[in-house]
Amino acid sequence: MVVSPWAPLPFDGGSKRVWSLCRALKGRCRFSLLTFQRPADSDFAGHALDLANERRYLKPVFDDIHWLESPRGPRPERLGKIWLPEDIRSFYGEEMASALAGIVARGETDLVHVEFDLMAPYAAAVSGVPKVWTMHDAGAISFFRSYFREMAGFEKFRRIPQWLGRVAFERKACGWFDRIVALTDDDRRRLSRLCGRDKISVVTTGVDLDHFTPEHGAAPVESESIVYVGHYAHYPNEDAVVYFCGEILPRVRRRFPRAVFSVVGSVPTRPVRELSEKYPHVFVTGLVEDVKPYLQGAKVFVAPVRIGQGIKGKILEAFAMGLPVVASSRAAEGLLAVPGRDLLVADEPRKFADAVCGLLESPEARGRLGKAGQAVARSRYGWDRLSDQLDAVYEEVLEAHAAGKEPTTA
Repeated sequence: MVVSPWAPLPFDGGSKRVWSLCRALKGRCRFSLLTFQRPADSDFAGHALDLANERRYLKPVFDDIHWLESPRGPRPERLGKIWLPEDIRSFYGEEMASALAGIVARGETDLVHVEFDLMAPYAAAVSGVPKVWTMHDAGAISFFRSYFREMAGFEKFRRIPQWLGRVAFERKACGWFDRIVALTDDDRRRLSRLCGRDKISVVTTGVDLDHFTPEHGAAPVESESIVYVGHYAHYPNEDAVVYFCGEILPRVRRRFPRAVFSVVGSVPTRPVRELSEKYPHVFVTGLVEDVKPYLQGAKVFVAPVRIGQGIKGKILEAFAMGLPVVASSRAAEGLLAVPGRDLLVADEPRKFADAVCGLLESPEARGRLGKAGQAVARSRYGWDRLSDQLDAVYEEVLEAHAAGKEPTTA
């Protein structure tokens, strides 16, 4: 049973990971999905879109799909004696907890796999089956590496009690699960502060190598085009593109006045939407059915991410397409790629802009870097390879549960 705050569509970030791993394991596991309907006023057009995608994408992967309405009304601040962080609180509802407990009680579920921190409290509603939790972003563990980083002055320190509460919640939540899945070795090291290192497995994010491959015979890209892909309700993506447009892109355009920047992906927030109003050379697409044409139509992929943790699937897609990448050291963290050979890494705005300009002016450099990144994607990041790792986690957890071993309480 996969428990997710939303159906794993549209394909952005963590959603793509959930769907891809389940699809790759379909021949070895029977998956059910328990999730919320998107509200009718959401950026994803509500339940009608859920139902359409259920037929097209979800039914071939999930044998059973259980939809619940999103929680409404006042949300509980605590689960028993445990304080719930604000974002997690907004996704907690007794109906979901009862539904999960009822499904498990019917004896048809061998293992519960919870995706995202937002759904972690529901693990407390069930017992008698092993439970696995994928922590998609370990950034909250470190205050100065988390979303509070960009706050200034006293406002930053006013948030310290919230951060301490979140760490306390995640420490407690780890004790509800038999296994924690991290996305990188760095994340595993940080998460080991919350629970024993032996309780954490690493299953990194991958890329669909069949889909993300350059189209043979495609026309060469003529424009000086730069692209970024993200889900902008996730603040690190908003921060990345606002920062790039304000601090880096003007330096690029001083050398390449015709350079354009495409901001591709779902739920553009108001600061993101305003970029296209402020800068006529910035194009904000909103939700697109497939990001591949935008990667195919660009010369350089940028990932100026400053906040958060975890491997960036967007970079892997650019790699697989043979698109050269310029990334911040934060965005490149966790990648099994060599800076300077497989991608360019820069943090200071001038150096980042210089790296982008160097690629825009040199087809040879773009080709060399693109081929190196593509080799990394194909040798290390195919979903079939990574699904074997997740399958091994499932087997270990099920065997331990059958032997009567209980999860270690953090």
